[in-house]
This record gives sequence, structure tokens and C-alpha cells, in this order.
Amino acid sequence: MAADLDPVRPASTTRNALTILRCDGCDTHFAPQTPKCSSCGSAELQSVCCSGAGSIVSWKVLHHASHGRHRDQEPFTIAIVELDDGPWVYSKIEGSFPDTADAPVRVELRSALPADRFPVFGVCAA
Repeated sequence: MAADLDPVRPASTTRNALTILRCDGCDTHFAPQTPKCSSCGSAELQSVCCSGAGSIVSWKVLHHASHGRHRDQEPFTIAIVELDDGPWVYSKIEGSFPDTADAPVRVELRSALPADRFPVFGVCAA
């Protein structure tokens, strides 16, 4: 599924709902911006709303200045989320992670506004 990821293009959003693509030929789901179905080769892909729930595959905490170069650094988390509907998407994560590294981390969509570069997911009970 990692081939479905495009590091330049964000996931598609519509009215605070995350949309993914579904192949008309074989019903396989793909990340937004996928040009054609990798299962059957069809270019007939339709946008569909997804559940907005998934699991974190990988994440990294980054730091950026809040206002100007010399201000305090504010941490934020970016992640790759495997949606319950199938595809993987790049995202931002809100909330704290479990204390143990091997604990499963479930997320739910919090915001997918078109103005955001990536959808925002919140950590929820596993």
C-alpha cells in the first residue's frame, strides 16, 4: 500500500470529510490523487467518503517556531495513517501517544478542511 502515497499531494477533503478513491472496475480503495487502479488498471476512479478512522503506521514529532525564528519551538506530529478503508495517507496528529511503544495507536478524523495541507487525526482509545 505504500505505493499509494504521494509525499507532495495532500489527501482530498470535502466539507470536513476525508475522501478517497474507489475503482469502478474492482471496488479497490486508493489514496487521493492516484492516477489509476493498480489492481485492474482502470482509470475509472470515483471519490467516496471514508470512515475517517485508522491506525498510525509511522510518525515523527517536529518542532517549528510559533512566530518568528527566535521564539519557542512548538512540537507537532506528522504521520502516515492506514485508513480502515484501505489506503495510507499523510496527516497531522493531535493528542498524546500511549506510553509504551508497542501499544496500538488508533486515530479518528478531526479536521479535513480544504485549507489544511493534510487531514488532522486525533488519538483515540485502541
